[in-house]
Amino acid sequence: MIMGVVSDTHGNREGMLLLAERLKSMGIQTLLHLGDDYRDIGTLAQTGLEVLGVPGLYCPEYLDPTIPNRQIVELGGLKFLLSHTETRSSYDDPEDLDPEMACYAVDAVLFGHSHTPVVSERQGVIWINPGHLRDRTDRGSPPSFALLHISPTELKVQVYLLADGRSYLDKTFPIKFQE
Repeated sequence: MIMGVVSDTHGNREGMLLLAERLKSMGIQTLLHLGDDYRDIGTLAQTGLEVLGVPGLYCPEYLDPTIPNRQIVELGGLKFLLSHTETRSSYDDPEDLDPEMACYAVDAVLFGHSHTPVVSERQGVIWINPGHLRDRTDRGSPPSFALLHISPTELKVQVYLLADGRSYLDKTFPIKFQE
């Protein structure tokens, strides 16, 4: 199973359409959106992708108690925490999952907010930030997205530059499925 991951699209319609085109040309149908801007999920869904997501800190939806700010989803036999931030925020509802605690119940934490791609492992949990999809280099990082390749034995994470589709980061982790 292969799925896309994106964060911090910030209304960049041209970037979202290019991303959708790249994903669909690779046969990818599922995209995880990690916030900012939550409404961009609709733009991406109109391209025919199945989009799951959470709002970013500065989205009005973050304060809407009917929309989860963080959620755990199971895809390809692995559990993923979707979060805009990698830690709690002062904007969080008291009921929101704490990424630093919820990580022990998942195989990977997917987060955004910093606009900087990260692929690392902390105490047996994989932490992934796909970067951002703004229309320019931001905070020292060019626009990027990630692909997650799930197999029975490993999770391969690749971060790609949006502009030319070139691989930017590439790491593979052996996995042990959660019981």
